[in-house]
Amino acid sequence: MTITDAHVFLGRIPPHLLGGEIPLDVDAARAGVEALAADLVLSPEACASGVLEISTWNQANALRQVTVKRGLDVRDFALITFGGSGSLLLCRLMDVLGVPTVLVPPDPGNVSAFGLLTVDAKLDYVQTHVSLHHALDAATLQAAYDALAGQARAALTKEGFAEVTHVFARTADLRYFGQAFEVRVPVDAGPLAAGLDAVAARFHSEHRALYGYDFSTDPTQRVEWVNLRVSGIGPIQRPEIRRTPLVEEVAQQPDPPRPTPTRAVYFDAADGYVETPLLWRPDLPAGFTVDGPAVIEEFGSTVPLHPGFTARVDDFRNIIVTREVN
Repeated sequence: MTITDAHVFLGRIPPHLLGGEIPLDVDAARAGVEALAADLVLSPEACASGVLEISTWNQANALRQVTVKRGLDVRDFALITFGGSGSLLLCRLMDVLGVPTVLVPPDPGNVSAFGLLTVDAKLDYVQTHVSLHHALDAATLQAAYDALAGQARAALTKEGFAEVTHVFARTADLRYFGQAFEVRVPVDAGPLAAGLDAVAARFHSEHRALYGYDFSTDPTQRVEWVNLRVSGIGPIQRPEIRRTPLVEEVAQQPDPPRPTPTRAVYFDAADGYVETPLLWRPDLPAGFTVDGPAVIEEFGSTVPLHPGFTARVDDFRNIIVTREVN
């Protein structure tokens, strides 16, 4: 039994993938759920819901690894989902993490590929240079950075970027003497002699932001430089992501799509299976709003909108999911 089996058994996804190109065996999914439920002495619905609950908590714990464990409050951020299955558990993730808003971009299954095609070319070069901050020699450091920049410049030229377009970003990995991990901080362009203390100050500040403390006022805790880094960046021309007029902004407002198709969907034990409107995402105009329960489908992804949540299409055709305001 797979997570897809649980979703299709509960009606949260259609009985196919990619707009119908890949049919799913609903009967086999039901058989798998029922067999596991029998072994666990659970109802099939409770079993399938439990499988998705485990998946939700695994995702939540992974998100905590990059937020809470770095001193960040996940509730201060909006969550962006992507990939074909990235939106399937977003409502439950909002419950578990306390995230106030989730954004589902258009064609979420293509977001990673779109990002690869629209990001600047970036070539990173690094040189180890272990030295206590007070013992640094600015001339030696300048020569090392210049050499790294030279390597990056040659590589960008070979990649076809005109030299006038090259951008170079300098950073350094610093730590407190005796630590086993480093913090990466920016190093300003230009001569280094007058800017080394500013780098150390950034390190203290970034260390405090990441870990909740720093030793900027303790002279016994010495700062150590570990790695010098130069990123050579070749800018590309990005496509323009156009806005779509919201329905309230156009003179002749289109009729909102009518969610005539429905499917029995199981969201929780309290309500059981609920006849739920099915919405086709490409038909939803910018500014359209729907309250859960609803299922928003598109060619490569599905958004099950649980009761108590609201979805709105913004002017970039993103779906913005929030909790309903009572």
